[in-house]
Amino acid sequence: MPQAFSIVVSIAAILMIGNLLILAHELGHYIAARSVGLVAEQFTIGFGPDLFRVTDRRGTLWSLSALPLGGFVSFAGEHDRSCQGGYAALPLPARLAIIAAGPAANILVAIGLFAGILATKGETTLLPVASVIVPGSAADTAGLQVGDRVLAVDGTRVTTFSELVPLLRGHPDQVVELQIDRDDAVIGVSARLGVRAAGGKFVGYLGIVSHALGHRPLTLGQIALYAPARAWHITVETLSGIATAVTTGQGVGHFAGMLGVAHIAGEAAATGTTQLVALTAILSINLALMNLLPIPVLDGGAFLFCLVEWVRGQPAPERVRDLATRTGAAAIAGLFALSTLHDLAGFGLFQWLAGL
Repeated sequence: MPQAFSIVVSIAAILMIGNLLILAHELGHYIAARSVGLVAEQFTIGFGPDLFRVTDRRGTLWSLSALPLGGFVSFAGEHDRSCQGGYAALPLPARLAIIAAGPAANILVAIGLFAGILATKGETTLLPVASVIVPGSAADTAGLQVGDRVLAVDGTRVTTFSELVPLLRGHPDQVVELQIDRDDAVIGVSARLGVRAAGGKFVGYLGIVSHALGHRPLTLGQIALYAPARAWHITVETLSGIATAVTTGQGVGHFAGMLGVAHIAGEAAATGTTQLVALTAILSINLALMNLLPIPVLDGGAFLFCLVEWVRGQPAPERVRDLATRTGAAAIAGLFALSTLHDLAGFGLFQWLAGL
């Protein structure tokens, strides 16, 4: 029973996170539309019967539906160019901006979440602490002990292992003066560095290995650089994983549907808030990328129709749009079904059924 309750809580949590990310996505479309003077007819989160609905002074119907799966924002004249002030009557660049604003909003959410993590936790870094002393090395000869923390090299202070390494590499077979923190007492140690080849040249080598992790506070400028870089890294890794799975079939088992993501979210929540926030940022990026797939009913499909219109000089025929939309909806439903079956197989459901 406790495990079943945990599963229900995980699914409820991922639905809440997913709907918040969808809300951000649709707000991106909505805000971009408002910036070019286009008023939305309806803004809905979820599907099915409405739990809540209200119409604002601009005539936009805002509603929250009973089934917490997805959402949408609709505009007047989406496929009717004769509708004055409607979506289809807008210039092509304006429509492209509205389409792109949804995925862009999710990327911005991810950057914001990463920035929040970096602001509160700082950057995880390797500390200049001797977790291991290499036998016979300069550190061993100089009498360094496990647990010693290097504070400075020849008067230059260091706070991370990555700051320590280049100071040592530049002094092969030379004596350096180390300032060491040992059991909260600061002592001085002279060490003649060893020599080893690296990158086609000889560099200095102390002979300590660090396994100590710490958090380094970051400035606002560093956060402004590191948060987008982290989002970009996740984006590239995700696209690379998809490309590898499509071209070689490798890594398909790493993909998860809603049940799988709910399980991952439950594990992330159990390990701490930071992990859950990081997972939410990753899911936001994945939502942006998924919506850019060239499938009708997704933003990528809308981009595709705009490209067709640009090439033809006029929109695609209505029957083609209808057929493509139905096909796209069927493809999304199929992907959802396959991902759910994949998750259930991963949980061992089918093996359990076979053993009955």
